[in-house]
Amino acid sequence: MSLIKKVKRSLKGCLENDSVKLRYYHLKRFLSTRGFYLPFPHLIHFSKRMWKGQGIEKYHPVPETYLRSDGSTVALFSEVLPYLKKEDRILEIGCNVGRSLKYLHDLGFRNLSGIEIGVKAIELMEKTFPEVYADSQILVGDVSEIIRGLKTADYDLVFCHSVLVSIHPKFNDVFSQMARVSRKFVLTLENEGSYTLYPRDFQRMFEQNGMKMVSSRIYIPGFAEFPVPFRREHIFRNNSIRLFVKDFSLRPVEHG
Repeated sequence: MSLIKKVKRSLKGCLENDSVKLRYYHLKRFLSTRGFYLPFPHLIHFSKRMWKGQGIEKYHPVPETYLRSDGSTVALFSEVLPYLKKEDRILEIGCNVGRSLKYLHDLGFRNLSGIEIGVKAIELMEKTFPEVYADSQILVGDVSEIIRGLKTADYDLVFCHSVLVSIHPKFNDVFSQMARVSRKFVLTLENEGSYTLYPRDFQRMFEQNGMKMVSSRIYIPGFAEFPVPFRREHIFRNNSIRLFVKDFSLRPVEHG
């Protein structure tokens, strides 16, 4: 057996122990926040190549998986919607097939944009949600490259749903770029407890780039709020929704 296979088997065995898993998670979170990563094979290999190859390469997720919206979409936008005007410019990082953009489009928003690396996902978006696709500016490619070319403070809201934990720590400048192109809000929903991806201190990542976190809550399907009593396994399957703001003079919008 090769050394790499032995290391991988040993790591997998160790991470079946919750105490070891928790320590490994905290170490990985600390390193990823600072732009480093553990040089071990992941139990699940989420990567740029995987998302680019969805619907094309074998074993990669198919875009159809992400067509159906769930309660997380409503939960994600619940606190920021009162502050948004219908004409506000909104950018989604990793829009995939466009289910979040469709949710906003159904609410009357039209200045929508999305960045997505998966060509097949965008093709499915055009086929399944043609009006959303036609009314949106979709930029196809690597977010770490595309976002650098966007204008500063050009969007009222920049958001993402289950994307940032898949971005390798060597591309941590994506966080500063998200803060740069937003003039009002940054909104995230991420499985921050994932020890197989790249967990980070999300509050630190955005606040060191001029944003201020004004809301942080846990979204777990089946739980309206953070479960009580809290159990260790919740760390590894929670979705944290965080809202960051740049302009503290903002007030809720009166919708007629």
